[in-house]
Amino acid sequence: MNDNDGIRARNALNCLLCGEEGTLLYSGLRDRLFGVPGKWQFMQCPKCQLVWINPQPISEDIGKLYFQYFTHQNLDSPKRALAGLRKSVSASILQSSFGYQMIGSNKMLGSVLSRINPIRDIVGGSVRWLEASERGRLLDVGCGNGSFLVQMKQLGWEVTGIEPDGEAASFSRKNYGLDVFKGPLEEAKYPNEHFDTITMNHVIEHVLDPISLLKECRRILRPGGKLIVITPNIDSLGQRIFREAWLHWDPPRHLFLFSSETLGETARRAGLVNQELRTTMKGARSMWAASSLIRRDGVLPGGSLKGTSLWMKMQELGFLIREYGFCGPQEKGEEIVMMAWR
Repeated sequence: MNDNDGIRARNALNCLLCGEEGTLLYSGLRDRLFGVPGKWQFMQCPKCQLVWINPQPISEDIGKLYFQYFTHQNLDSPKRALAGLRKSVSASILQSSFGYQMIGSNKMLGSVLSRINPIRDIVGGSVRWLEASERGRLLDVGCGNGSFLVQMKQLGWEVTGIEPDGEAASFSRKNYGLDVFKGPLEEAKYPNEHFDTITMNHVIEHVLDPISLLKECRRILRPGGKLIVITPNIDSLGQRIFREAWLHWDPPRHLFLFSSETLGETARRAGLVNQELRTTMKGARSMWAASSLIRRDGVLPGGSLKGTSLWMKMQELGFLIREYGFCGPQEKGEEIVMMAWR
């Protein structure tokens, strides 16, 4: 064990999946968003291509990485439930493609716009591509301040959340009346086969043992239940362009970074079957802006993109169009979406 400017960490030289000794990708990286101390490096397995941070913070010091994290921001004025769905475009697509009965929807508009894959994917991402016909018990792991759960509750789901950030968990309970457990999933001790669906949006890359996390998800999923995992794509076009300035390295909070292949293998090790893996471009615009600023300034305090110039917004849109052209068989979108079943 060593002390990395006040963060206790252990050397992590070998791959979690296949045990091979990793090769160095980047070294001397610092936290570009929230100023957590220490210098970090990323390793990559030469055999399976899994990527991980080295040294790896110990579990007792993980909380030090999140004192100023996103879940602490804007808790006094959160985005209201369904605010992003009020526009007729979103409502129409959710009704046409996902079966939700939405106020203000237009069936014809939804039918037309649903044929435009980037628009459908962005709107579908707001409900994590869950259809109305799948409604049941939903657990969101890493639910933040609960805005996603409020939205899904209004769409007819029975919702529960897990959130290790005590401030965010308390906010979701007091302001939304949600059932949210504060702490890691394993400590919640839910009954076997309890949930119909589990979602994890940008969570798996933050945990020290992603295989154990997915095993716990499998235990509490009913037979045939679905797990949806969304995580940054190490093979994305954005990573290839920005290299070490890519937003989603996010040292030291991102402990593992996946390709579709390594994420699928992690799920198989956990006993999950019939994975469907693809990538999505829905986060491409914000990734472009954030990574551009990191490359220019070296830091992006708080991860804030407020005051982004018109020129930057035009670049974001251009990159979204470009990435859409590169997606499909090449799977270069900024995020991996994995759906797996028990």
